[in-house]
Amino acid sequence: MSGKGKLTDTALKRLQKQAITKEVSQSDGQGLSVRARPSGNDELNNVSWLFRYRVGDRSTNPTKLVLGSYPDLSLAKARKKRDECRAWLADGKDPKFEIVLALDKTIKPITVADALNFWIDEYAIEKRTNALKHRQQFNKWLVPELGHLPLASIQKPHWIKTIRKRSKQYPVAAGYVLRNLQQALKFCNKRGYEIDRSVFDIDFDDIDAKKQNKRSQRLVEDDSWQRLEDLVKWLDEGRMMPYYRHLTLLLISFGCRSQELRLAETKEFNFETQVWTVPAAHNKTRDKDQAKGQSGEIKRPIPTALLPMLKALCDQHKGGYLLGELKNAEAVSGWGRTIYKLLGHEESWSLHDLRRTVATGLNDMGIAPHVVEALLGHSLQGVAGIYNRSQYLPEKLDALNKWQDRLELLRGDTNNIVVLGRRNDFKG
Repeated sequence: MSGKGKLTDTALKRLQKQAITKEVSQSDGQGLSVRARPSGNDELNNVSWLFRYRVGDRSTNPTKLVLGSYPDLSLAKARKKRDECRAWLADGKDPKFEIVLALDKTIKPITVADALNFWIDEYAIEKRTNALKHRQQFNKWLVPELGHLPLASIQKPHWIKTIRKRSKQYPVAAGYVLRNLQQALKFCNKRGYEIDRSVFDIDFDDIDAKKQNKRSQRLVEDDSWQRLEDLVKWLDEGRMMPYYRHLTLLLISFGCRSQELRLAETKEFNFETQVWTVPAAHNKTRDKDQAKGQSGEIKRPIPTALLPMLKALCDQHKGGYLLGELKNAEAVSGWGRTIYKLLGHEESWSLHDLRRTVATGLNDMGIAPHVVEALLGHSLQGVAGIYNRSQYLPEKLDALNKWQDRLELLRGDTNNIVVLGRRNDFKG
């Protein structure tokens, strides 16, 4: 105990009142001391606690760390802080940084909003095509109620109560919010965020959520491309009306909306620049795009393999609709819902599911998510949608050419290709 506990409260109070004209220091032992400085105007002296230490051996310069002021920080608490600093030093940690971290955790704990944004920014943006939608859902469902609160303080009842406020009206969306929340908190927990793990025990029944009916399909599932292969080979046989054959092939080639092809006119295709420009009037998200100062147009490069086909269609229907006529949406979607039966597929799928198939396939092939989103013609959300004016044309062309290569592989017999310009039988 020698060299420790030299100061007393009586001595500290005397030091506060003592008439001094310069700085005075007194040691308590083991690195802890007080420093008194005159304050002037006959007020009490300013007394601060200091901890003096070295990181490394005695050849290094000592560091003086201010622990707090007396009497706000009492003698007993100052000694406790001194002991914490010595313990950090024994573990090879610098007390200067450890105190800052401890204060940050105490004074400004990580909030729910901080944690959710951390998952979006550090993981979902790169790994998920719907990352921006996840953020929007969090901001609607969770942030208004819980966003400002410390993450570590939120327990299972808080999550359930908050989600259930909207789940009765949106039971399917509630399930997505819950699953994304659990994945986000699992990610944060692995990276040191303190959470109450009871959140992982919440299930759909707790929040009155429902699973989405398995209506939407992708022809690429669980590393199996069989259903897409069936479709591609069936299209190459050419046993359906040319209108629907060309429509379906272009849908699986571009990943575009069926509306964009139904309304497409030959003037939209520029073979000098090798770009198909979908006018804003045909773009489903044009209002969102134009609200951000964007034109609303969608520009898609024409992959090399499609050039012969598209040139032939434009020559055949010059000045009119690319597919030769304008069919109504109901007729087209109705025809699309029959294809799965003709191919012998057990689960039904629609023409819009071809768009999901292209997106899934491109992502599985390693195409960057923002390029896939741009190809699909999705409106970028948030700041990215306001400031990002790039059409990513070179990246899109590279992606579409690689996608055509994949379709060629699915065909297998590349000597018997009907619609990619190898045989010019585009007439009805």
